[in-house]
Amino acid sequence: MKERTLFLVDGSAIFYRAYFAFIRNPLINSKGENTSATFGFLNSLLKVIKDENPDYMAVIFDTKAPTFRHQMYGEYKSTRAKMPEELVEQLPRIREAVEALNLPALEMEGFEADDIIGTLAKEAEAAGMNVWIVSGDKDLFQLVSDRVKIYNPQKGALPPEKLDREGVIAKFGVPPEKVIDTLALMGDSSDNVPGVPGIGPKTAISLIEEFGSLEAVLKNRSQIKAKGVRTKIEENVDKAELSKTLVTLNTSVPIKFSLENLKRGEINFEKAKKLFLEMEFGSLLSLLAKEKGGDLFSPGADISPPETKAKVSYRTVDTIDKLREVLQELSRKKEVAVDTETTSLDPLSAELVGVSLCGEAGKAYYLPLGHKERERNLPLNESKHLLSSFLTDKKIQKFGQNIKYDLEVLHRSGLDIEPIGFDTMLASYVINPSGRQHNLDHLAFEYFNYRMQPITDLIGTGKKQLSFSEVDVDKATFYSAEDADYTFRLRGVLAPKIEELKLQNLYYNVELPLVKVLAAMEETGVRIDADYLAA
Repeated sequence: MKERTLFLVDGSAIFYRAYFAFIRNPLINSKGENTSATFGFLNSLLKVIKDENPDYMAVIFDTKAPTFRHQMYGEYKSTRAKMPEELVEQLPRIREAVEALNLPALEMEGFEADDIIGTLAKEAEAAGMNVWIVSGDKDLFQLVSDRVKIYNPQKGALPPEKLDREGVIAKFGVPPEKVIDTLALMGDSSDNVPGVPGIGPKTAISLIEEFGSLEAVLKNRSQIKAKGVRTKIEENVDKAELSKTLVTLNTSVPIKFSLENLKRGEINFEKAKKLFLEMEFGSLLSLLAKEKGGDLFSPGADISPPETKAKVSYRTVDTIDKLREVLQELSRKKEVAVDTETTSLDPLSAELVGVSLCGEAGKAYYLPLGHKERERNLPLNESKHLLSSFLTDKKIQKFGQNIKYDLEVLHRSGLDIEPIGFDTMLASYVINPSGRQHNLDHLAFEYFNYRMQPITDLIGTGKKQLSFSEVDVDKATFYSAEDADYTFRLRGVLAPKIEELKLQNLYYNVELPLVKVLAAMEETGVRIDADYLAA
């Protein structure tokens, strides 16, 4: 039987670290909101969930209220700088993040997060669980045992630092059971724990190794050989004893909890999606879409592909007879989505590889024209002739996602689109001009919870990346038809929104007519007097 694992996250330490990790280049969304701490905090938690798949998990926070340590020593943590205002403003978002991940959050006035972590760790250890404390705080080293270990997240893609008993000795210099006594001697400037003034880590470790404990050091202080060290100890016995009390975690916090209530549940997909969209966390949104339905969101579930592919009819049109049949069918539609596949992102150098058309949701067609798999391509000249008549049929409104690109590519192949009745990317921008992402992947996920097939699935990345013309026609059919299909579906969502927001005049009379104007300008270019500029 698999042993149960509990991950206890030092929430306050993690979001503080995340905030300062971005201090030189803070993350600011289009609304002017600093999102650094929230992003880093979420990223750390999601990485733990994905990499470790904990059975139980909780996030523990400090509160604003003074603790028993402040009552004991008024100067406790008095040297700490006030929390930056930009971080204070993110605290509600961090709470939202914990709620979206469906994790229990624990805190209690009068006690620090470390005390609560210690209490939970001891109870879980007694129940036979393996406990990982997600923090790099050395105060928590005192809790390490055979079943309790430290899990310290690192920057970027670096693996976490995992400390067991031997790891604590290697990192701190003493075993876990002697961490408290060592801290009592050396103090802790970050918490303003006085320790013995003038006694640093090396001397503290040396004394504990020689005498075995703080009490033994104090009792036998006359036997300390170094006169300067002996004098410092003799003059600061009270501070050493006070410091030991301050650094000793209270592992009997009277907080109400049940270990079973810490069992990890599924991430709240809708809350997470809403938060990621509002915060403009594109990478986390992609992760959410990719992992939906897999082990990241359902502890203990079978690892299986997310159910993102609905029942659809995507067909390859690879004969002239099929093309005539399809165009005749689509000619009866009032609106048709158009998408092109090419060899480049630059419309002025891209070669046309294929065209996809969609006249109803879930049903789209792909016309291969320039694949290296030549036997699957349609006859080019005859296909262009038929397509030209269809694409310029004024009874049918054509639209696309960034249709300016498709228009320029088609122009280079001797084709045109008329009339252009809608552009989903442009509509998304008009509806939400402060949004950072208006690409099809983002919009399909935002409005339909649907993850589009990434282009890298087909062409790869880096030096070995393929041209789309090298992609198998059947694979290209699904990819391209899917683009046309979800462009068609998006129009059904975005067009009513434009009316609802009373943006019809701006969109249909100003922005949309500019598509052809801008395309013509880009195609024509700007004539410059090189000789004059060089002079």
